[in-house]
Amino acid sequence: MTTRSAHRLVALVLALTVLSLVPTVVSGSAAHDARPPLAWTVPVVTAYGVLLVLLLAQVAHGRPRPWLPWALVVAGDLALVTWVFAAPGRAEQAPWVLSLSPLTVGAGAVATGLGAATGLGLLHVGLRALVQTSGAWVVPPTAFVLDALLVLVVVPAAWVAVAAVRSSGGRVEQARARAEEAAGREAAAHAEELENARWDAIVHDDVLAALTTTAQAQDATGRAEARRAARAALARVEGEHGPGAAPPAVLPVGRVWDAVAGAALTLHPGAVLDAPATAGEPGAGAAVDPDAAEALLTAATELVRNAVRHGGAGTAPPVRLRGRLRTGAAGERLLVEVRDAGRGFRAGTPGAWRLGLAVSVRERVRAVGGDVHLRSWPGTGTCVLLAVPVTAPPAPPPAPPARGARRGTAR
Repeated sequence: MTTRSAHRLVALVLALTVLSLVPTVVSGSAAHDARPPLAWTVPVVTAYGVLLVLLLAQVAHGRPRPWLPWALVVAGDLALVTWVFAAPGRAEQAPWVLSLSPLTVGAGAVATGLGAATGLGLLHVGLRALVQTSGAWVVPPTAFVLDALLVLVVVPAAWVAVAAVRSSGGRVEQARARAEEAAGREAAAHAEELENARWDAIVHDDVLAALTTTAQAQDATGRAEARRAARAALARVEGEHGPGAAPPAVLPVGRVWDAVAGAALTLHPGAVLDAPATAGEPGAGAAVDPDAAEALLTAATELVRNAVRHGGAGTAPPVRLRGRLRTGAAGERLLVEVRDAGRGFRAGTPGAWRLGLAVSVRERVRAVGGDVHLRSWPGTGTCVLLAVPVTAPPAPPPAPPARGARRGTAR
């Protein structure tokens, strides 16, 4: 329950209390015993009718109106005071105006604290005594005392109930604020993790690779390769989209696979590609978040580069990339398997996740909510399975109406 819901609940209880008085008011107004004139009855009933409408409006909209309980207190006390002057004579039965007392003292408990509400309750009991001493309605002293105590019991009961409702709403609001703050911190930490992983991958895959190529350049061909590597590193550092350009919300699976396949063929022209079923259909089927797509591309590129570096471009069979979509407990995912027939290594050893695999592959993919599974053994090659989350593509905007289409029929 929120604070807004607490205000609605309190207003609903007050409104139901007003409605519960309708039968008493109707029967009391119809009685011939000391019936007050219409000049008194109509304003009092109208005032409570207006307050009832305002209470119901608060229930519907949840906007707190702190003055409404005070209005109920004033209306109840004024009704008691004016009854003394409006009543035509002594009544044999209790005047129906006394049935307003629980609502009056209860509204006082809603309007203020326990001490002030108790004072308002005592004031109201004094006004009830005024009705009795005026001769409009006379009861034995014992009955009056018991009746007054019953009225005063309503004050702490109503205050405790209202305080419990308001306290519950306040705790919910505080919990919501803490949850939103924690979510904000988590989102900031996740964004920082993504950015750190991205820069680690750029430094390892492009900057260090460009520096190594430059250091090893011995001839014109080597220097040309160094310049190409330097340009690629600068392009990654400056960003893919350029200044001021907004990245796309999601990327179709086909477009992501084309980027991975293109990078693999650039490093290993003999690579064998097995595209996922939705490849070649941009804009249809599943889509991938841009951060996840970049992580997948970076990881797959590093794996192909490792295969070329350690197994040679002429490995038999050549490097194979296989893409597919799979739905499991973690939701739908895009899987890219990179397999080579190189020397292999013991995947279960502590040093299996070397710097390149740890930074550019495992940490990069995990930072976007993906998974990496490694299988390798000396002499059997290496197989790495990359998996990143897949989302549904955004719904296309509605087609604009055809030009010249008639919106209606004029007569």
